[in-house]
Amino acid sequence: MTAAINPPLSTSPLLPGVGVSLNVKPPQVAFNVVVFSPEGQEPEELYEGLRAVGFKPRPQPPQSPDGVRRSFGRDGTGMFGGWTIPERERFTAEARRTLRRFGFAFVPEIRQTADGLP
Repeated sequence: MTAAINPPLSTSPLLPGVGVSLNVKPPQVAFNVVVFSPEGQEPEELYEGLRAVGFKPRPQPPQSPDGVRRSFGRDGTGMFGGWTIPERERFTAEARRTLRRFGFAFVPEIRQTADGLP
C-alpha cells in the first residue's frame, strides 16, 4: 500500500499489508468497517468474520491503483437503518472483537464530512 491512503489505519501482524478503520458519517452513529488490502491479497477470512457478525458488503468504490478497498456495514433499527445507542454499543463490540481475532488492535474511528472526506 502506498502513502495515497491518508486516514490512519490499524494493521495486523497476522495479515501483512492489510489495514482497517471504522468510518463514521455524521449525523449517524453507525459506522462502516473499511478494509484496505493489496490487489490479489484480499483477506477473505476477515470478510467472512465480519459477515458472521452481521456486517454486509456495501457498494464498492472504483478500483484504485493503490489496492482494494472494501466497506462493510450493518443496518440497525433506527431511522433510515441507523443504529440506536444500545445497537451502537453492541455492534461496535462485535466488530472490534472480530477485528481483534485477526490481530487488529486500536482500530481508529474516522469521522467523515458530508462529502465523504475525513
